[in-house]
Amino acid sequence: MNSTSTALARSYTKPWTVKAYEALPGNPIWIGIVFTIGLLLIFFVGRAIFDGAESSTPDNLRVAVTHILMTAYSASAYAYLLLSVRKTTLDLSPVARYVPHWQEIVDRSGKHPWWIMLVVGAASYLVVGVAVTNATTPAPANPWEWQSWDYDIYWHRATTVMFVWWIGCFCYVTVVESARLSRLSDRIGSLDLLDMRPYQPLIRQGLTNALLVFGMVSVLSLLGIESRYGPLLVGSWITFIVVAWVGMMLPLRGIRTKIRAAKNQELDWCTQSLRTSREALKSGAVGQQSIAEIMAYKIMIENIRNWPFDSSTLVRFTLYLLIPLGSWLGGAFVERGLDFLLS
Repeated sequence: MNSTSTALARSYTKPWTVKAYEALPGNPIWIGIVFTIGLLLIFFVGRAIFDGAESSTPDNLRVAVTHILMTAYSASAYAYLLLSVRKTTLDLSPVARYVPHWQEIVDRSGKHPWWIMLVVGAASYLVVGVAVTNATTPAPANPWEWQSWDYDIYWHRATTVMFVWWIGCFCYVTVVESARLSRLSDRIGSLDLLDMRPYQPLIRQGLTNALLVFGMVSVLSLLGIESRYGPLLVGSWITFIVVAWVGMMLPLRGIRTKIRAAKNQELDWCTQSLRTSREALKSGAVGQQSIAEIMAYKIMIENIRNWPFDSSTLVRFTLYLLIPLGSWLGGAFVERGLDFLLS
């Protein structure tokens, strides 16, 4: 049994993407920007050398550039998510360090069995990447006849493998790590309803998950100027909105359960105290002020939200929803502006 547990623990490792980002100076955001610039330089230099500008079309060029942006963003978002999850777990230590197997939880945060990530990434491409390539290749061209590919399409195919792989791993990690944080918060022994500050890291992580997802959708939305990607984008928006909502709410599910249980306990105490005070009042032993204080406390407990965030958090989530729309509109305006200037 111990050998099995040891083997399982060893299978939890940092994904190679995170190791690569940690080995580089700076945070994942700046690394992602440099990664994007580097890929674009390689693309355009290669395009000039291999005369891709002569054989490619403007549509293929736009798609290739968008694919490059998606590749850099998906890798950076994936690395940033795993690093932020580990930080969130450590930030919960003031209230969670007495949870059983706390050190094991910390050690596993941001880590996953390498073979699971391999399966998730490969399955994402085989299920989603291949279907998208088939659906977006104009007829009667064969999307897998490599002899007919131009320079831009070679980049389409290569970057599709990479960013669909990373997106699949990102979505998997978002759900799994959110569920892990939910279980962790549910195992916390005590909770103070009057001080929810120790659980702010969970709210911050939920918003981070949602922002990373909508950032991904905003980059994908740049494909909206190509009519062949229209149905694909609608499906992507719906899917990613669901992932963002899960990433926002699932980390808080455990603490919501704790809040609801603590509220029920306090409300039961208020009910019992009111009965005792009522009987005492009838007998003339105490004044009505005692009942008024208990009622005030009961109302205060009832007004505590079951979810540990306020309306401003929901407003921020709603504003995040507008990011992909702004990206799509911005891409359309830029496209129309360039057509006007060049016409």
